Amino acid sequence: MKYRCVALTVLVLTLLGLTNCGYRLSGYGNQVPSYIKTIFIPDFDNKTTRFQAEQFVTYAVRDEFIKRSNLALVGNREKADSLLEGEISRFDVKPISSTRESTANLYKVRILLTVKFIDLKTNNIIYRDESLLYVDTYEIDTGDFFSQETETLKKIAAKFASSVVTTILENF
Repeated sequence: MKYRCVALTVLVLTLLGLTNCGYRLSGYGNQVPSYIKTIFIPDFDNKTTRFQAEQFVTYAVRDEFIKRSNLALVGNREKADSLLEGEISRFDVKPISSTRESTANLYKVRILLTVKFIDLKTNNIIYRDESLLYVDTYEIDTGDFFSQETETLKKIAAKFASSVVTTILENF
């Protein structure tokens, strides 16, 4: 019992010491210049055959910027200090498991995206990634194939939006 108390005391003191030593997470910072106050995010280009994929992705990215940044979302490029544009270049759905009756019951969804964040004042590209691959799976249990695929697409769009906004805002 005495050893646990000593160990707990040492742990608490160590943690308190870390709070004052200047420790920071790497990548913490902002790569958005301070003069950028507004952002325009047009609908992502959808180069796939998946209907509405660009709507889910664009909405998720806009929503994430509204929640996590001080940038005001504007409705056209002329009023914007910055631009975030993107493209969905691939959307695949493949069965990866089947039942005893040989019907597919588990599917893998893969989406490949490109994104570019541009400072419109200087026309410099602040961030670009041309190979963002997101993967998720879904199981057909109840409901139909298309509605479960759509829900999986929404989950992937949210993951993508969170990742891209974090990268842009926090310089990871």
